[in-house]
Amino acid sequence: MRPTEWNQQIRKLIADSVIRVTGRSVEISEPVQPPDTVNAEFAYPCFELARLLKMAPAVIARHLVESMTVPSWLGSVEAEGPYINFRLVPACLAESVVTDIFERGDRFGWLETQSGRRVLVEYSSPNTNKPLHLGHFRNNVLGMAVINLLKAQGHDVIPATILNDRGIHICKAMVAYRRFAAGETPGTHGMKGDHFVGELYVRFDQEMRKAPELLEEAHAMLRDWERGDPEVRALWRRMTAWVEEGFEATYRRIGSVFQHVQHESDTYLLGREIILGGVDRGVFERRDDGSLWIDLTADGLDAKALLRSDGTSLYITQDLGVAAERFRHLDIDEAIYVVGSEQIYHFRVLFEIFRKLGYSWADRCRHLSYGMVYLPEGKMKSREGTVVDADDLMDRMRDMSLKVMHESKVSVPDDRRDSIAEAIGLGAIKYYILKFNPQKDIHFDPEQSLAFDGATGAYIQYCHARIRSVIRKASRVIRSNIRFDSLNAPEEIALLRWLLRYPGVLQSAAADLNPSRLAGYLWELARMFNVFYTNHRILDAGSTELIDARLALASAVATVVSGGLTLLGIEPVTEM
Repeated sequence: MRPTEWNQQIRKLIADSVIRVTGRSVEISEPVQPPDTVNAEFAYPCFELARLLKMAPAVIARHLVESMTVPSWLGSVEAEGPYINFRLVPACLAESVVTDIFERGDRFGWLETQSGRRVLVEYSSPNTNKPLHLGHFRNNVLGMAVINLLKAQGHDVIPATILNDRGIHICKAMVAYRRFAAGETPGTHGMKGDHFVGELYVRFDQEMRKAPELLEEAHAMLRDWERGDPEVRALWRRMTAWVEEGFEATYRRIGSVFQHVQHESDTYLLGREIILGGVDRGVFERRDDGSLWIDLTADGLDAKALLRSDGTSLYITQDLGVAAERFRHLDIDEAIYVVGSEQIYHFRVLFEIFRKLGYSWADRCRHLSYGMVYLPEGKMKSREGTVVDADDLMDRMRDMSLKVMHESKVSVPDDRRDSIAEAIGLGAIKYYILKFNPQKDIHFDPEQSLAFDGATGAYIQYCHARIRSVIRKASRVIRSNIRFDSLNAPEEIALLRWLLRYPGVLQSAAADLNPSRLAGYLWELARMFNVFYTNHRILDAGSTELIDARLALASAVATVVSGGLTLLGIEPVTEM
């Protein structure tokens, strides 16, 4: 029997018992997983039945257990207060879980059928005037983890981004190029394009302190850009291409993927016609200076400008138009915006405007906000040139990984040392970011994140590599004729029960857009395996049957660790 079928069987047992006790047929809800302190795999709370049957929950639990015919795959059924606890026969538990993991591999725990829901996840969306920084890193890591979790639940997911490639901040970098670097290129400096342009943006801010008139020059350039001045547009396209090329290299290294890419230069006018139409319908109001507003004070918000007096757009104008276009042309059911918590109010206003306009999809937009990321040096300040650059941070983590591997005497092939160090370094950052609830601010400690003990990515990767090493030493693949009844030690039962929980963890993590649930689960799984590995032999366990059974269990753990890490965007290294 597959793990997904246990719920159905237990529901049927309860339903049959209810008929025997009361003569009534009622709908039975799903059983739940009991706390770790309870010696059972499933529990059924009787509160709902008690309301329907007008009996105390503990009384109905006791009566149902007394009347229940216990099948051979159940070791025991016990009433404990208002709960009924179901404990599987260990061999049945082991065969069900391990066999299903072997059959489904890294996709164990995934929904087997497509849900039919088409979900767009917008993430990253950087400005094209500087490199990606640590804040973008959290955004990208969180966005990809959510995308992977939603795919595992059968959703058709569209990873999307908008490049903010127009505006005064872009023109500042362009003015700096004209003034201080005309004729130079990223190639002449041996730099990535985003770093080259980012230094110009910083240079503008530094020079403007000495020559304030530079700001007016940037505004004049913005006006020329909006009029379509050929020379300004040519420089803008050239510099934007440099930055996008640099972004692509960083995205490849992080593991970020986009299916739908838009540019603000193409979308910033999209919402204008919608807003003008909303004036005619009385949704928006025109003020004396010609600007257009919406008053949301009755909804607990403020009045919000939507078009300036000169008719130009604001960010919220663009966001309105982009959302309408996506729902109309991409046929999506839901839109999720992965954007920092400083924009919570912005999205409350935006979603309320959707509702005022009567869009049927207004309540199918979600803002996944996340907190700030801090290093020991302090908060990031890009305009002062002290940004925590994502590329530099990844380089630093790779180099630190090499040092930790050397000090820990980790043995890996020389030709793979750098790639393994890269995987451990990136895994350290990603896991540290994802193990916290997205809404929390993070104080990222690079050295702590690389520890081979504690709640770290390195700890989980090392556990996975250890299991793969044991399997390689065994020199045989165990997939059939396994004596599952030999797996009955407390540590083995604990591992099997934890593996049984994996599909539910994926479901709840995806439903709440909270990868920290999966991150925490994987750490606990690695910890439990290490306890098992410390207390029990595998390759020299004694009998062939026990060796094969423990190898099968270890292989199942490795498969779930590998699949879970992959969903988090972390490489499950096999040698370490």
